[in-house]
Amino acid sequence: MCRSFLSLGTLFLALLIVVPSASADCVSGSITAAIEDGGPYDGLYKYTVDLQWDTPQGLSHVTLDCGFGACPAAACAEGWLFATPAGTATGDECTVEFDGVFNCDGDPSIGYTDPIIKWNALDLNGCEAEKTGSAVLCFYTSVAPVPGVLPVILVKNGENVCEGTITGDCPLPCAVPIEATAWGRIKQMMGSEH
Repeated sequence: MCRSFLSLGTLFLALLIVVPSASADCVSGSITAAIEDGGPYDGLYKYTVDLQWDTPQGLSHVTLDCGFGACPAAACAEGWLFATPAGTATGDECTVEFDGVFNCDGDPSIGYTDPIIKWNALDLNGCEAEKTGSAVLCFYTSVAPVPGVLPVILVKNGENVCEGTITGDCPLPCAVPIEATAWGRIKQMMGSEH
């Protein structure tokens, strides 16, 4: 019996070492959408993510989870476009550039298997994202913003993953599940007999 507890304890310890740790409140920000007027993305929604982070190590990438797991096939069928660069941040006396990608397979480096939007900090000319900073990241799509979808933002820094919820509305190409309420109950709450 002690042997099985020892084996389970060893397995648990191994999982703690292998799985990146997640912490909250180290990233915050907002996401906004506006329709582009002119240029190569004319008529598409431009989503802008403004974020701030404070992490133990320099930032390597940012992952945005808009709830695409609710309709992965529809999300993966949409067009998700990124300018070059797809975002910028302030580094150590330099500007860090990001590339962007929509990944149907998620982000294995942080254990996500649902589709996500991901920005990688590019190490150009020795310029790297710092432990504390801010970034503006963008993407384009025909998918309209959906009110009430709470986007989750994750930042990877070394072996650590830091998570937070940002304000604003994400694009989601499927209906957002809502709490089921009987029509009769709604009419009763509104004081209507019809």
